[in-house]
Amino acid sequence: MAASEISEDLLIEILARLPCKSLARFQCVSTTWQRLICSDYLRRKLPLITSGVLFHDGPRGGGDAGRKQSYTYACAPDAGGGVAGAADMGFFPWHDTSTIIDGCNGLLLYYASRPTTKFHVVNPTTRRWAALPAPRRRTLLSVLAFDPCASPHYKVVCFTGWLPRGASIEVFDSEAGAWREHDEVDFGIDTDAMSATMHYFGGALHVLAYSGHVVRVNLGTMACAVTALPAPVSCRARAGHCRGRLRFASSDGSRLRIWELKDAGGSEWALKHELGVSDLVAGEPKGSSQAITFLFMAFHPEREVVYLWSPWKLLAFDMVERRVEEEWAFGSEKEGAHLIQIWLFPFSRHLANCLA
Repeated sequence: MAASEISEDLLIEILARLPCKSLARFQCVSTTWQRLICSDYLRRKLPLITSGVLFHDGPRGGGDAGRKQSYTYACAPDAGGGVAGAADMGFFPWHDTSTIIDGCNGLLLYYASRPTTKFHVVNPTTRRWAALPAPRRRTLLSVLAFDPCASPHYKVVCFTGWLPRGASIEVFDSEAGAWREHDEVDFGIDTDAMSATMHYFGGALHVLAYSGHVVRVNLGTMACAVTALPAPVSCRARAGHCRGRLRFASSDGSRLRIWELKDAGGSEWALKHELGVSDLVAGEPKGSSQAITFLFMAFHPEREVVYLWSPWKLLAFDMVERRVEEEWAFGSEKEGAHLIQIWLFPFSRHLANCLA
């Protein structure tokens, strides 16, 4: 049967079984393939891409260049669990002389300070990258913002100075191709209370504050809104979204509680789930829970599934069925590799066209 004789429905079923990196390359086969690969229908049939950044605090091989890399990007197999392997970043010329400082939904932000300050945004799925013009001021903290379901464009947010209750911020918009300065962004709370734990969704950064608040920074208007949280903020706390609603996860390493904000404009939270170590070791020999701890990493964007890191595995735990539905090996004790951040995002036309 010739390729031209295959129905579009059958072709979509075939494409849905291919790795995402292959889909990115196969867009150039024909206009029909490009249209089908970029369709929302195919996107909904594909599994989410699960990837993360590992921090290495142990010795690493690979020569001087390998030892300089404190952070590496790893991607999990498309489905069924397995071992998350380090992505081949050899296509990016500055990989060995730059450092991954952030990532967001399939894009990575690299930074190099020598010989001159330089930012690069890299798309490991399509193996494309772009150099950014230098911001006007020295940066203190830089964050990448990208939503592959909404647009192929991204933003890089650089905090360039701290104020008692705010900051000076420069924002690079890939659509405009330029930086925009914001001299006095008012957080609404003391800057000393702000943490570096941030989550991007719906055009805004959601920043956890140790005062027990979450600050929503609208990246379009730079207006900030403060919402009180239902529990204290610790280094293990995380914010995220599921089905478009803001959620807050609080954990002490052995027990996890998850709240959901009832109304985006309100301040009332509802406790949605609780999870303990005993839930993770159901069916294991008695006493197995004593040595197990876990760290909350992320929410599934559409399902009641949470992602937990329990050295040295990433677990996908179904909060309704109360079971681990998938697990991947992420990092190792031998390498001193710790998973510090993960993203779950779909392959979409915007991800495929980003940096094109």
